[in-house]
Amino acid sequence: MADGDSVLESVRNRFGTPERRIDRSSENRIKRWILFDGNRERVATALLVTVFTVMLVLGGLWPVGYQELLAETTTVQTVFNTLLSGTILLVSIVVSIAAVGISQELTSLGNQSERVDTIVEFQEEIEDDGIVDVSPARPGQFTAVVLRSIKQRADELQQIDGAAGQEYRDEVDRLQNDIHSNTEEVLTTLSRVPDGTTDELLTGLNYDSSWQLYQSRRILSKYDDELTAEEREIIEDIRETLHKLMVSREYFKTLYYKLELSDLSTTLLTVSLPIIVFITYVLLALNSGFFPDVTVAGFTPLTVFISLAYTIALAPYAVLTAYVLRAANVTKRTPEEGPFVLDGDRETAYDRQ
Repeated sequence: MADGDSVLESVRNRFGTPERRIDRSSENRIKRWILFDGNRERVATALLVTVFTVMLVLGGLWPVGYQELLAETTTVQTVFNTLLSGTILLVSIVVSIAAVGISQELTSLGNQSERVDTIVEFQEEIEDDGIVDVSPARPGQFTAVVLRSIKQRADELQQIDGAAGQEYRDEVDRLQNDIHSNTEEVLTTLSRVPDGTTDELLTGLNYDSSWQLYQSRRILSKYDDELTAEEREIIEDIRETLHKLMVSREYFKTLYYKLELSDLSTTLLTVSLPIIVFITYVLLALNSGFFPDVTVAGFTPLTVFISLAYTIALAPYAVLTAYVLRAANVTKRTPEEGPFVLDGDRETAYDRQ
């Protein structure tokens, strides 16, 4: 079993599949751009450029066999017919999913009023707790204000000289250090995100609030009799603020998925209609046989045309890949729900039993 775990860990390290959430502030810039920061249309374009380059390289490395393959008009037509059918089916599926999402927004006036009232009440709770005079309207600024409040309270807790022993001090220092490192990571990410973008909704997703909530509850329970009234109040404040952060983070993630699905549907519909027309043209052009039998730098017009046509036909799939890749990684890196900790590197009280 140990050998199996070692092999699995080796594969994860090689292919970049983490056991825990990755610090985006120190992540490889190219990987971060593809997964999170990059505009989805530009990421899709980069994928298509890569496909076109690979097709040309294969044609250059294997020119005779590649030319013979492309000369089989029936085979090439079958490929493009499949891409045409797949594009139409893909658009139908995505539009159906978008329609389901839209249908959930068609509620009564009372339900809409209740939803708005819930959000306003949540912001007022932040203001009543003294975290800020007026709750920020932008999600990124709201997250930054809440995190700075948690960081400030953790510093105040660490500076109090209470009656608890050294073990308690170690637990508090551990909590404070974790809050500091997590806060700096999120603020670094936030500094790179323009205001008013969907990426602003993702700024707080890497914050490890689950373990911090568990640690603060554990400190309060374990050292309850040794804590002063001020220490107990601060720990309670940290718990309540972490709870609000987790609620707002899940709400922002829901907004992100809603906006991302809307952008995906719009982009896919915009791209797919010209692609359907283009694939139809390619099928007609293949039957005409107007490509001259000449070679320039090892490439024939037929090689370049088919490679380019195949790349363009993949545009809807590249768009879908770019959007789903980011949405899937957002879900993967934020699996915790409430106080439950899924990070294997995080030690809890029961891990030693």
